[in-house]
Amino acid sequence: MVYLNNAATSYPKPQSVVKTITEVLEAMPASALRSSLTAGDDILALLRKDLATLLHVSHHDRIVLTSGATDALNRLIGGLTFSHALATTDNHNSVLRPLENRDNPGHLEYIESIDYIDHPDNPSHQIDGQSLLVLPHCSNVTGTIHDIASICQKAHQHHLLVMLDASQSAGCIPIHAEKWGVDIIAFTGHKALFGPQGTGGFYFRPGIDLRPTMFGGTGRDSSIIRYDDGDWEYEVGTSNIPGLAGLKAGVEYVLQVGVETIFRQLQSQTQWLITQLKGIPKVRLYIHDNQGGESQGPVVSFNIEGLKPADVGYILQNAYGITTRTGLHCAPLIHQQLGTAPWGTVRVSLSYHTTQDDLQALVDAVHHICQSL
Repeated sequence: MVYLNNAATSYPKPQSVVKTITEVLEAMPASALRSSLTAGDDILALLRKDLATLLHVSHHDRIVLTSGATDALNRLIGGLTFSHALATTDNHNSVLRPLENRDNPGHLEYIESIDYIDHPDNPSHQIDGQSLLVLPHCSNVTGTIHDIASICQKAHQHHLLVMLDASQSAGCIPIHAEKWGVDIIAFTGHKALFGPQGTGGFYFRPGIDLRPTMFGGTGRDSSIIRYDDGDWEYEVGTSNIPGLAGLKAGVEYVLQVGVETIFRQLQSQTQWLITQLKGIPKVRLYIHDNQGGESQGPVVSFNIEGLKPADVGYILQNAYGITTRTGLHCAPLIHQQLGTAPWGTVRVSLSYHTTQDDLQALVDAVHHICQSL
C-alpha cells in the first residue's frame, strides 16, 4: 500500500510515539491526579515547552492543549469578542462553521486575497472594536503557503488580530509566530506533528482577552465556581494524557529531525511530483500561482479529464493500492473559486515518511489511468 493522505492524518507514526502511548496506558494512575500517569502534569508542561520551541513563541504558558484544531478554533472563535471578521476563502469548515454559527456573528466577510484590505472599497477603515482576520498557513486544497509575516504587517495596520490555522503546517513548515506577528495560532497533533488523533491546541499572545467556552474540573482550586476576576482556566476535564504524551513524542521527533530539514525534503518531492503530473495529458493541477511571496506546501490537488475525482480515488485505491483523498476536503469556498465544485479534486499529501517510490507509483498509476481513457 502507498499512503498519500497525510493532510488528513499522518502515517506511519514514529515508533517512539507508539511506544510512549503504550507505556502511558500501562502505567498505574496516581491518586492525586485524574490522568493515567503519575507524571502527567510534567508531561503537559514539557509538551508546552516543546511546542513553544516549534512555534517560536516565548510564553509556553499561553499554549492551551485541546482535542485538536477543530476544538481549538471553536474555542477561539467562540471566546473572542469581535465586531468584524475577515476570513480567506481557503479556510477549512472548522473555521467557516464557527464563524457562521456564532450567537452574535457580527460583520463577516470572505476574501480571496489579503490585498482586499488595501482596496479602496474595503470598509475596514470603518471597523469599530476588536476585529479579526482568519486564514490557514497552508491550504489543505492547493497547498499554498501564505506569506504570514507580510500579511500580519498589513493586517495590523488595519487593527486586525491575525488568527492562523496551522493544521497543515505545524511540524512540516517552519513557523515563527512572534517574529511574524501572529496573534493567535491553532494546530492539530495528528498530522505533521506525528501525534495521535484527538490532540492539538492553540497559542494566544499576552494581552488578548479570551473567554472560555467550556467549564469544569481543573484539579486546582475546586472551591471556585464563578470566575469573578476573569482569571480563566482553559483546560478542563480529564486530560488525554496518553494522547498528549504521544504528541510530545511526535513533537520531539520533529524537533530532533528539524523542521527545516523536513521542509526541504517535502519541497523537493512536491516540486518533482508537480513536474511529473504536469507532463501527463488530461491531468489538471490546482496549485498556488507563485504570487505575493507564497510557496507550495506538501499538498497537490488534481483532476483527470473525463473522470470524477471520486472515481479516480477509487481506481487508485483498488487497482493500484494508493490511498489519496477526494472531494471538497471540508473547504467548500475555495472549490467555488477554483471551479471544482461540487465534486472537488483528488488530493495527494506528503509527509516526511513519503518515499520517492511512493510518488513514482502514483505518477505511473495516473499515466496508466489517462492512457486508458
